[in-house]
Amino acid sequence: MTVALLLVAAFALLVVPGAAICLAAGLRWRDAVVAGPALTLAVVAVGCAVTAATDVAWAPASAAGVALGALLCAGLLGMAARVSARRARSGREELKEDDDDTTATATPPARRRWVGDLVVVVLSFLPAVQFGIATRGLSAIPQYWDAFFHGAATRYIAETGNAGLTDLAPVSQPENPHFYYPDTYHALTSLLLHLPGDGSPGALNGMPGALNAMSAVTGVVFVLGVAVLTGRLCGGSRLAAVGAALVAASSWTFPFQVLGWGPLLPFALGVTVIPGLLLLGDRVARARQETAGADVVVPALLLGVGTAGAWSVHPSVALAAAIVVAGQAMAGLVVAPGLRPRLTVLGGFVLAALPAGAYAAWTLSVLAAGVGDGAADFSWPRHMGVAGAVVTAFDHGPSAVSSVGMTVLMVAGLVAAVAVRQWRRPLAAIVWALVVFGVLYVLSAGFQGDWVRMFTGYWWDDMYRFAALLAVPTVVLAGAGVRALIPRGSGRGTAARAGVVLAVVCLVAVASGQALLVHEVRIWGYGAGPAVTAEERIVLDELGELYDGGVVLNDPFDGTTWVYALHSVPVMFPSPLSDDPVAQVGGDRMALYTSINRYGFDPSITHEVQRQDVRWVIVGTKSVGGPGRPGGFIGLQYNPYLRPVAENSGAILYEVLPVDADHPPLIPPPGIPPMTPPEQPPNTDSPIVEAAPTAPATTLGGTG
Repeated sequence: MTVALLLVAAFALLVVPGAAICLAAGLRWRDAVVAGPALTLAVVAVGCAVTAATDVAWAPASAAGVALGALLCAGLLGMAARVSARRARSGREELKEDDDDTTATATPPARRRWVGDLVVVVLSFLPAVQFGIATRGLSAIPQYWDAFFHGAATRYIAETGNAGLTDLAPVSQPENPHFYYPDTYHALTSLLLHLPGDGSPGALNGMPGALNAMSAVTGVVFVLGVAVLTGRLCGGSRLAAVGAALVAASSWTFPFQVLGWGPLLPFALGVTVIPGLLLLGDRVARARQETAGADVVVPALLLGVGTAGAWSVHPSVALAAAIVVAGQAMAGLVVAPGLRPRLTVLGGFVLAALPAGAYAAWTLSVLAAGVGDGAADFSWPRHMGVAGAVVTAFDHGPSAVSSVGMTVLMVAGLVAAVAVRQWRRPLAAIVWALVVFGVLYVLSAGFQGDWVRMFTGYWWDDMYRFAALLAVPTVVLAGAGVRALIPRGSGRGTAARAGVVLAVVCLVAVASGQALLVHEVRIWGYGAGPAVTAEERIVLDELGELYDGGVVLNDPFDGTTWVYALHSVPVMFPSPLSDDPVAQVGGDRMALYTSINRYGFDPSITHEVQRQDVRWVIVGTKSVGGPGRPGGFIGLQYNPYLRPVAENSGAILYEVLPVDADHPPLIPPPGIPPMTPPEQPPNTDSPIVEAAPTAPATTLGGTG
C-alpha cells in the first residue's frame, strides 16, 4: 500500500462516516465535512460501548454496522426536521439563506468562491506532506513516552477486538482493575490495521504506519476545519478562509508540537474536531424561532453528539470545547432580537448539552472514584518566568519570523472583531477562547502552586496542551485579520494599499516557517531514538521472526516494548512503569524485573520465569525517562542459562534456556549481583521524556 493510499484511507475513515451522518441530518456539505470528524468519534465511542456490552469484537464489520445504524437515525432526524421546517414556513415568504454568508456581506462570484475553496484544499495538504517527509514516508516510530502506550493499545484492540472503557489495562496496568484511558483514538486507528496487505511492520498498513497516517490527516482536518469556520464567522469570506488555512498549515504549536511531544495523539485528534463543533455552535447561536426545526434541533443534536465524541477521545478536549461553546451561547443570547429568539437559542444549547452530558455521566459512572486524582495532583516544573510565558503565548510558528507574522495578523483580527459590527457576535466566542486559553497557558508556564492546578490540573498542568488549544482562536483571528487588512476594493486609497502590503508581508513571513517544519518534527519526536534506534529496530525485527511462543521480559523504558506493537510479540512490560509499579503490574512481574539475572541460581526466580512462561529477554540502549537500568538486567551476559541469539550495538536478545525447576540455590558467577535487591528500584514520578545520561545503567550489560 502506498503512502497516498494509506493517507486517503485514514482521511476517509475519520471524515466520511460523520460527514455522511451530517448530510443525512440536513447539513450542507461544507458543514458536514468539517463537523464530520466529531460525529465519527461519537460513532466509534458508541460502537466501543455496544461491542463491549454484547461481547462482540471491535472490527471493521461491527464498526460499519454501528455507522449504518447512526446514519439511519440521522436520516430520520433529517426527514423530521425538514417536515417541521416546511410546516413552520407555510404561509410565510420563503426564507433565503446563503450557504456561507451569515452577515450582510455580498456573496462573491461563483468562480472566485471555487478558487478560494481549491486554495484551501491545497493548503490543507501541507501538514500531511510535511509530516510524511518528517516520518520518512510514515514509517518512523514515534519516539517518546506516550507512544509506548498508544502503539500497544492500538495493537491490542486490533488483535483482541476488546475496546471497552476499561479494556486497556493489559497494555498499561494489568494489576489495576480500575484502569481507564479513553480509547476512541486507538479503536479508530486500529481499523487501519485491517486494511488489505500483509500487515507487517514494514508494510504501511502495519504499525507505526497506522499511527502516523492518523497523525498526518489530523493536520489536514484541522486546516480544513479552521478555514471553513473562519470563512463562516467572517461573513462567508473566502479570503479569510484562505488566510486561516495558510496560518494553520504553518503553525507549529498545533498539530506538530503535540504530535511530537508526548506524543499526545488522542489529545491532538480531539483538538482537531473543535472547529467543527464551533461551526455547529454558531448555527445554534444564530438560529431564529420561525425555522427552529431545521435551524436549531439538527445542529444542536449534532453539536451534543459531537461533543460526546470529543469527550470519548479526550475529556479535557470536550471541556475546552464547552468553554468556547458557552461563549457562543452567551453571544447568541445577547444579540437575539426578542424573547422568543432568545428562548430558541437557549433551548438549542440546552438540547446540545443533553447527549454530551449523558455520555459524560455514563462514562464517569463506570469509573472508580479517584481516577482523575493523578491529573489533579500532577504539576510540571516551570522553566520560564511570567514574562517569558506571556511572550511565548504568541509564539505559534516554527521560527521567530513566522510567529511575528501570525501575531500581527491575529492582532489585526482581534481589532476587527471589536470594530466590525457584523463580526462582533460571530467572533465574540473566539476572542473569549483566546483570553481563557491564553490565561491558562500563562498559568501553566509561569506560575507554580496548588491554586494553579485548580485551573490547569484537568489538562495535566501542561502548557503544551494549552498552546495547542490556543492555536484555534489564534488561527481564526489571523484569518479575520487577513480579511480586515485586504477589504473589498483594496486597490483604492493609500490606507488600503498599506493594508494589502502588510497582509502580504505577514503571510509570506508565516509561510517561511514551512522550510523548518520537517526538521523540527524529527527533532521533537521522530528521530533515531531515544526509544528505538535503527540498531534496536533490527533486533526487534529479528525477535519478530524468531518468536515461537512465550513472553518476552523487557525493560519498559528502553523502547523494546515496541516489539508488541510492531510484531504482536507479548512483552512483560508493554508500557512504562508508574510511581507504584507493584500496584500497576504486580509483584510477580517486578520480581523478574529486579532479579532476572539470577535465573538458574535462585530457585524462586527460576520458578517465576517458568510460571510466567518467559522465554526471551531483550535489552536495549538509551532510555525514555525511568530510573535507569534495573539491577536485574546487570550482568545478563554472564548468565549461562541465557543464550544470546541476536545482538548489535543497539540491543541484545537472549533466549531463556531450560533449567530444572527444583535446582538448589547456587552462587551466580562474577558480574551478577550476589543477592536479590531487597526492594524495588525507584521509578519516575512523572512522564518527563528525556534520554537517560550515558552510565552503567544505560549500557547493554549494565556494567559500563
